[in-house]
Amino acid sequence: MNTQTRTKKRMAAGVLAAFLAATTAFAAMAAEQKEKYTFTYKEQKIETGMSADGALKALGKEKDTKVLANCADDGGKDKAYLYDGFEVVTTKVNKKEVVKEINLTGSEVCTEEGLKVGDLPATVKKIYPDAKNENGLYSVILGDTQLVIDCGFKDDKVVMITYEAVEKK
Repeated sequence: MNTQTRTKKRMAAGVLAAFLAATTAFAAMAAEQKEKYTFTYKEQKIETGMSADGALKALGKEKDTKVLANCADDGGKDKAYLYDGFEVVTTKVNKKEVVKEINLTGSEVCTEEGLKVGDLPATVKKIYPDAKNENGLYSVILGDTQLVIDCGFKDDKVVMITYEAVEKK
């Protein structure tokens, strides 16, 4: 085999390797694209609408619970399960208890994108550039979930982050 043929084969192999690497990288990026916002705690993904039993089992024993009045229902009661830095609020839907919302209340935890209580509004805008701001209340939607980021009355720092289902119209 002459030098020119070997060089062509090496070039073809290099082009094929680069194509395969690019295809693999593109497939990995596509697989990583999120369809909704989820909260991860100790490698456990929790999301609105999931079974409360599944979420609470994954999270482990709560520090405390509270019963909340649910005025949107027929006098039903929601429950809040309190953990370090966050709470999981559940409600009944068709006689099943499901996760209604997740509230991040302390800096011990953060969103998957890295936002936590105590961060500045500039950080909110950097992490979530599409977030809409209304009087210090930022909201951003992904799929059927919404993050509501409360930066307080003075719009000076994040005081709470809430994951909630997007209301269907």
